[in-house]
Amino acid sequence: MKEKNWLTWLTVLALVVGFAAMGASVWLSAQAAKQTQRNSQLAGQLYQDSRTSSSEASSVKKRLDKLASDNSSLRKKNSRLAKENQALKEANQDLPAASAAAGLNVWETEEKSGKLQLEIDNQTGQAVSDLLVLAVAASGRVTLSSLISYFPVGGAKPRYFYRKEVAIGKTEGSLTGAYAGSDLVSLFADASGVYWFKGNRGQIEKIGSQAHFKKLLRQISLNKLEESPLPVKKTKTEKKKKQTSKKTTKKAEKQSSKKKVE
Repeated sequence: MKEKNWLTWLTVLALVVGFAAMGASVWLSAQAAKQTQRNSQLAGQLYQDSRTSSSEASSVKKRLDKLASDNSSLRKKNSRLAKENQALKEANQDLPAASAAAGLNVWETEEKSGKLQLEIDNQTGQAVSDLLVLAVAASGRVTLSSLISYFPVGGAKPRYFYRKEVAIGKTEGSLTGAYAGSDLVSLFADASGVYWFKGNRGQIEKIGSQAHFKKLLRQISLNKLEESPLPVKKTKTEKKKKQTSKKTTKKAEKQSSKKKVE
């Protein structure tokens, strides 16, 4: 009897332990599932946070790149404005000299014996040096920058009139080989040694130093300039002789005409 009771007690104890173990197992499984869910949620949050951080970082990078691009554009614009301001400043400084340089005028008077006769009127208020007059076969406006295109390397040598110095007032000259109607442009230096270009429409442009002038000469195949002769002015005696000769000729013609009538 006692053994039976003992076995019953052991059976009940085993059942209790089994139920307890099963309950513990169920609880542990539930806890594990909850932890797994929490871990999954945490991982999801971390992934979302990482995506948000990456997106924000990309957005910040884009803004920084745009700022860098804007700064680069501003630097270029400021540099361009600085150059334009400097050019305007130099142009304003050159205005008085350019205005004076505009007082040099050259025009053709006639074509005689294969030479184009020129008249030079220097009203700049000072003698000019290195006066070079060129005949250009142009149909439009000739500028300093376009001048080279009219005299290509290996082409015809420019027809020119050159004097090392031209005094104030009027001077005559001639261009050998040039034809009537040629467009004329002038290059010369003022008393300060600044070289100027006067186009066929009367526009004044600054050449600069003598080095710039000589470089331009090389570009139009005029490495060596020969000074052009000035026309010989007749003396008063020669003029009187010519007038007397004309009067004598006319008188003789009249007498001859009278004799024929008689």
